[in-house]
Amino acid sequence: MEAGPRGPAPELPGKIGRWLDSWPVPFESPETAAHFFGGGPAGLAWAAGLEVRPDGLYPRVDRDVMVGCVAESAIRSFWAEWDQVRCPTLVVRGETGFMPASEAAEMRVRGPAGTRVETVPGAGHDVHLDRPAQLHALIREFLPPR
Repeated sequence: MEAGPRGPAPELPGKIGRWLDSWPVPFESPETAAHFFGGGPAGLAWAAGLEVRPDGLYPRVDRDVMVGCVAESAIRSFWAEWDQVRCPTLVVRGETGFMPASEAAEMRVRGPAGTRVETVPGAGHDVHLDRPAQLHALIREFLPPR
């Protein structure tokens, strides 16, 4: 979901680090946090995930860990690994997310039989926060019945 093998993306760690550094912490209230995160369902979900302390709301994520998590994507692509996937895969993009449609289309072409690409209307990068019911429905449709 909203992550593909395209790499390398040398700008990504710095971009994420700058975004995390821009957070005006502590946030004064859930409303100010939700507004900072763009409002809507995703903004409310991000705000709800903040840690409540006596002096305000703080992120639960460690900045350096988050930046480190994308460090390998900055220096190489993962197409070789994608080409080894043998099971049907559901690739999900947000309509206004970061994953280019062309990357998802290439994943479908290079992926194993049964690979599906779905774009969730009205969702950004945080599809699971923006449109949780639609994402759940896509996953339920994709998975075999029990």
